[in-house]
Amino acid sequence: MYDYIDTQEQLTLFVKKALQYDWIAIDTEFIREKTYFSDLSLIQIATESQLACIDPLAIDDISVLKDLLLNPKITKVLHAAHQDQEIFYNIFGEVPAPIFDTQPAAAVLGIGEQVGYAKLIENILGISLEKTQSRTDWTRRPLSAKQLDYAIDDVRYLREAYPLIIAKLKQQQRLDWLSADFEYYTQAETFDPKPQLMWHKVKGHQRLKPRTLTIVRDLAAWREHQAIKSNRPRRWIMSDNVIIDLAIQQPNSVDDIKTMRGANKQHQHHAATWFAMIQSVNAMKENELLTLPKFTKVSKSQATVIDLLMVAVKEQARIHQISPALITSRKKLEKMLLDKETQLPNDWRGKLVNQTLSDLLQGKKHFSIENQSTVRIK
Repeated sequence: MYDYIDTQEQLTLFVKKALQYDWIAIDTEFIREKTYFSDLSLIQIATESQLACIDPLAIDDISVLKDLLLNPKITKVLHAAHQDQEIFYNIFGEVPAPIFDTQPAAAVLGIGEQVGYAKLIENILGISLEKTQSRTDWTRRPLSAKQLDYAIDDVRYLREAYPLIIAKLKQQQRLDWLSADFEYYTQAETFDPKPQLMWHKVKGHQRLKPRTLTIVRDLAAWREHQAIKSNRPRRWIMSDNVIIDLAIQQPNSVDDIKTMRGANKQHQHHAATWFAMIQSVNAMKENELLTLPKFTKVSKSQATVIDLLMVAVKEQARIHQISPALITSRKKLEKMLLDKETQLPNDWRGKLVNQTLSDLLQGKKHFSIENQSTVRIK
């Protein structure tokens, strides 16, 4: 059984009871198809003694939840925490902490990378969850019993799985591996919009020259500010194609922008603003323009070294029964080699492989093959 909380009084009473526990399991349902910020539609919370679906659409003020979610003495247990943490940060202006995210925990236990909630529960508890309500419009009311049952299962079984996951992590001495991951998702900086960096997400920016790229940067930042201000998806404000076209073509007038191929209402309404931004960039000196780091291609001999380093990474992953990609990627090894380093960052991932990688690069260790099938590092 679970409680459906849709009044201020019920919520206040629930929070008061929940404050006595050391940890709670939490999940949210939301819609983000027509907005920039997620439209929070339901909050599910499980304590040791209670299950609750909290209706934020029916309750005028859910700020009492801050007492629970921002309480430093209560661990918030979530699965794939990023979206939930972002939602609460946008509502309360602070990020819930401390947290425990069962998705990276599953990864270090060898259950799988980016594992979904259903697979996690099946692995830990042997329970197969239904997916029949996954396409629910959570903003519609009333919610059916089936929809609420589906929603509450997201914390019902998370509550059961969490102690078992903690026990497995302690048994394998991997609990401390997760500290940096959890810390990242409790920092406000993680969720603050960064308009000046949004050009990185514009498709096709990698092939542009400095002046053209700078126009893309400024247009992408403008688009992000507009999306935030109007709470609309950035693609509704301006498509990537329009940003790239404006940057490359650099129209000579406002009218030229209005008559560009595929011109629409945005072209008409914002043409003067975009034209002014293009002119501003064109007035910049060369040393003021945005430039991409020079691409350095690894040599054939370096590529061979990276292949061998990846073998070492895979061997450590095999020993610890985790995915090699969880430790590092080929691209990161390339960067390490190009930067003339012998080690990766010294977090838990680095601690698994850094000494081996360094010894191999310095010739202190070598590979051997046993029984024509097993690679050893000696």
